[in-house]
Amino acid sequence: MGDNNDFSVDLDIESLRNAYSSLVKAFNIFSAGDDNKDICDIYADSCIKRFEYTYETAWKTMKKYFKLQYNKREEELTMNNIFRYMESYGFAESWLRWKEYNTQRNNTAHEYNFQKARRLVQIIPEFLQDVKFILDKWDSL
Repeated sequence: MGDNNDFSVDLDIESLRNAYSSLVKAFNIFSAGDDNKDICDIYADSCIKRFEYTYETAWKTMKKYFKLQYNKREEELTMNNIFRYMESYGFAESWLRWKEYNTQRNNTAHEYNFQKARRLVQIIPEFLQDVKFILDKWDSL
């Protein structure tokens, strides 16, 4: 295993790229709008689901990376610590935004509420930028 400055971990992030791409496609269709409210609702629901699995893939990928690259122990890798590590190792601009994504994800995953779901859709553009930030960082390693 390399030291903290050696990004030698060979971690496949294609699943994160694919999840990101899937969310971008759904959000672009949703953003284009449609006169039919039912179709808009269906695309919003699709965006929410794709947000959920993109979010899950992102934090789980980063958790695995921190274990492999920095020998982080399981007990060190609480959700908030993963987000903090993402920021401190240059994979996120703000760990607090990731904390908010976690809150939004939990709000919609455990109880479907129309208003909460629509709030989540509103944060997707920022979330997409943050996932792109991870992918760009990864590509620069």
